[in-house]
Formats: sequence, C-alpha cells, structure tokens
Amino acid sequence: MNRLPLDIVVTLMRREQVLAQNEIDQLAALFGKHVKDLLSSEDVEYALACYLAKSKHNDVVYRNSVLEKVVRFMNQYGWHLSDDFRDYYKKYALFRWQELIGTRL
Repeated sequence: MNRLPLDIVVTLMRREQVLAQNEIDQLAALFGKHVKDLLSSEDVEYALACYLAKSKHNDVVYRNSVLEKVVRFMNQYGWHLSDDFRDYYKKYALFRWQELIGTRL
C-alpha cells in the first residue's frame, strides 16, 4: 500500500476524530518539527517518541491508548510502526532514562 504524506494523514486523523483535537495539534506540531521526509518511518517514530516523552499524562495506559490509536491509523497507510511505547524509548538514546521507568511498569 502506498504511504500518504503526513499532512494528509493528520487531516484524516482530524476528520475521523482519532484523537482529541489538542492531542492531534501536538502530534501535528511534532511531525512538522521532526519529519523532514514526509514518508520517513524513522522520523515518524522519533516524533511519536517525543510525543510520549513530553506527554503531560504520566498514566501509561493513557499513553499506550493514544499510541495504539495513532499507530493503527497510520499503519493503514503504509507505515510499519510499533504500538508499544517502550519500543520508542529503547530505540532513541534521548529517552534512555525512560527505560528505568519502563522496567517498573
């Protein structure tokens, strides 16, 4: 399946109300900041990791539910992203401190 550009995916997420408006706004801002190639899975993963790390919600269940919704939606359009937030923390050195938290979950 062909991947859609992220701006179209974000528009579709808004239209289908995948997340609350403020959550989509946060994701859209991170995508715009970190995704240089509109089709780069690596950049999308990094943006999602930033979203998780900067989330004001410390509730793991909440963060996982947000990630699951976004990833399921995006994977329909050709990305191959994990819906387990710990995968993102392990992959990026910027979030190594989160692994300590993850071991206690």
